Amino acid sequence: MKKTFFAYVYVSIALIVTFWLTSCQPKNRIIEKPLYLTRNNISIEVSRISLMDTITILDIAANGTPNNVLSIAPTSTLTDNLGNTYPMLSGKGIESSKGFVIPESGKGTFQLMFPPLTPKAKWIDFTEGAEVEDGYTISGIQLQDMPALESLLHKDILTPKTNKSRSMDKQPFAFGKAAIKGKVLDYYPGMPKYVTITTFNPLIGNNGHIFIELKPDGSFEHTQNVLGTSIAWVYYSGSATTAEIFVAPEQTSEVYFNLRESARIRSNIHTDTAPLGKEFYYKGPLSTIVYELPEAKKLLREEYKIYDFKKTPKDLLEEYKHIQLENMKQWSEAIHQSDLSKATKEYMLASLPVSLTLRLLNAATTLADEYRINMDVYDEDKYQKMLDNLSEARTSNYIAHDLPVSHNNPQSFFTPDFGMLVKRLALDKQIETQGLLNEMVTAARLYATICDFRPLKEEQKEVIANMSEPCRQYLNATHDDITAIKENNRKTHGFRINEAGEISNEDLFASIASKYRGKVVLIDFWATWCGPCVAGHQSMRPMKAELADKDIVYVYIAGENSPKERWEEMIPNIHGEHYRLTDDQWNYLSKTLNMNGIPDYFILDREGNIVYREPGFPGVTKMKEELLKALKVKN
Repeated sequence: MKKTFFAYVYVSIALIVTFWLTSCQPKNRIIEKPLYLTRNNISIEVSRISLMDTITILDIAANGTPNNVLSIAPTSTLTDNLGNTYPMLSGKGIESSKGFVIPESGKGTFQLMFPPLTPKAKWIDFTEGAEVEDGYTISGIQLQDMPALESLLHKDILTPKTNKSRSMDKQPFAFGKAAIKGKVLDYYPGMPKYVTITTFNPLIGNNGHIFIELKPDGSFEHTQNVLGTSIAWVYYSGSATTAEIFVAPEQTSEVYFNLRESARIRSNIHTDTAPLGKEFYYKGPLSTIVYELPEAKKLLREEYKIYDFKKTPKDLLEEYKHIQLENMKQWSEAIHQSDLSKATKEYMLASLPVSLTLRLLNAATTLADEYRINMDVYDEDKYQKMLDNLSEARTSNYIAHDLPVSHNNPQSFFTPDFGMLVKRLALDKQIETQGLLNEMVTAARLYATICDFRPLKEEQKEVIANMSEPCRQYLNATHDDITAIKENNRKTHGFRINEAGEISNEDLFASIASKYRGKVVLIDFWATWCGPCVAGHQSMRPMKAELADKDIVYVYIAGENSPKERWEEMIPNIHGEHYRLTDDQWNYLSKTLNMNGIPDYFILDREGNIVYREPGFPGVTKMKEELLKALKVKN
């Protein structure tokens, strides 16, 4: 009896211990088509995750050109939300030496093996590592169900109200500060940390790019002066999403990026997955139009036209004009017949005359560019001759007064092309302008003078004083901002002006490079009047801050075609080593370095050798990769 009792107790304890040990073991789990938040490529996705107690297996869906080779660095890792890192152990279906060959179908699969994950992991990041050139990264691969969007957004933003029958709100022509705020939903540190805001100024069009750093929770805020309601693009590189919105004086525009839906849209394995909400959410001026713009733009389809360049320049211009008039007619009919809201129809129809006038103003340049492309004309003299002939053939009545154009309507000021039209009219004296449009053209010329750091003459100040209140306020505010920049520039450090010195043209480049031997050097050939050059400077500003502790020198070289006063005012905001060459020096370097335009970039290694060269800005990611690659090279 006693023996039986103890045997019973022993068996019971054994069963309890076995159950406890079993329950403590991780359970094998398969996650099919896991959601992710961002990726920096279009080649690979995780189609399945196998979570086991001994190993973690990622099934990778690969896409690409048949027979191309796709490789995964052996240094690849997973990192979970708790900060744990798991190195890649091996691959199956992909050879470390030969990589993975894309099948004829353009699609294939292979597996990557990693150590087992902690059961508490909610999501993981996959990366080949920052040191790998063009390394693959997939962030926020979900291991558990995500919180509902309803828990991240207010109901009035998540379910915006629209009224199909309501006309477009009248937007007052006024000056004031516009606020933009928002958030990247599901953001966490480690993802791309900037949004880019581009506002379309009604005096000059694109008003430049402003980089706003995200807060740790993914939120951002920005305020700026605006002249009337304007289009603004808010771009988040982590999802490659651009929210085209409106900003208005004394109003706040809110933008919320939905990474889940952006990833789904760009996925190859989630094509059958139901939408995960809108790609972005918006609350602010003209919200109905904002949500309908993507569909509305699809109505403006345009067939590519190959022109007969054997025709006379005059006949070519007339053919081009006829095609543009037909396009506008067809687009107008398509908009009228669409199921867009009344407000969006009004907005799109208001944009057509502006677009037409701008196209006709640019007809000579457009046709000359088509001539270069279609006729394979790479001779600059032939191209210039065609451009000159077309420009001379465009008579003053090419843009007839009886065209369906009404550019004095303030409601057309915030259409996308209006600022570009005003800028073009400010340069073209052949077209007469009247009324409010004439004032806008005059204001555009004054705005350019102010932004060029040129002092206003007394007669110019008098013109501004007699303008309408919004234009006067805007120009005066811009003048105050530029004055503040000048004052701040006097106090700014981080840049240095260098003299090339008394040296022959033949030794000039080597002489500049030798000053920085032992460091990696990025040489940027630019000009004060070059828009892409300035955009490149702005784009690289965050990169330069990120690489501030690296052994890199940034050298900026301009020529005499950059006005000295303008150059001196701009360079304090472009931290680095600055040179301003003579025309003779610039022309010599342009010829010997085969520079056909600017910007032009050269990266030198620590010995002064050119290891990378790119005419035109290659993008921040590529520039950073090449700089890091040059840093690896030992003396």
